Amino acid sequence: MKEKIVNGINDYYIEDLDLSELQHFFIENGEKRDYNRKDYFIRQLDKKEIIGFVSEGIFRHTRIDREGSEHIVGYSPQNHFVGDYTACLCHRESLINIQAVKKCTIYLIHYSKLEKFYNSHPAYQRLGKLIAEQLFVMSYRRLIDTYCCTPEERYSNFIKLYPELKELIPLKEIASFIGVTPETVSHIRRKSKKS
Repeated sequence: MKEKIVNGINDYYIEDLDLSELQHFFIENGEKRDYNRKDYFIRQLDKKEIIGFVSEGIFRHTRIDREGSEHIVGYSPQNHFVGDYTACLCHRESLINIQAVKKCTIYLIHYSKLEKFYNSHPAYQRLGKLIAEQLFVMSYRRLIDTYCCTPEERYSNFIKLYPELKELIPLKEIASFIGVTPETVSHIRRKSKKS
């Protein structure tokens, strides 16, 4: 795995991990499932310890707050994994909804099966550790960005992270993900077109 320095912070990128063995494990051992647009993989407060490999499509991660407002907290695009990792890890109810943005195909396994895979070989244990570290770094980076980056920087980071989503999802979802109003995103887009 390559280490990169971004804004003076050591940052690790999941793309640098070779996940081919894990993807193969999901395809060989998982249950293939299709989801139509707006179908749920998991709902907030469900207790389902499941993880999927997204072979086609994209999922959005949302959280409904106490007032009933929906907040976009993440995405799982094609060739990535989908699930509420903290719910699986802690054996608790899901903190989020995970919903198909468009038609999706995944290979689904129960988290206990993934744990057995990780424990079957030291190299897989190391892979599981690196993935957990990656998830922590990504979450921490997102937290720092929320407090320290301008809306323009957060929008730019979003586009770099999810380039395929720019035209696929509504403006209000991008705004929710980066913590601004849809009008701010429109302004940022207009400004970037002039540059």
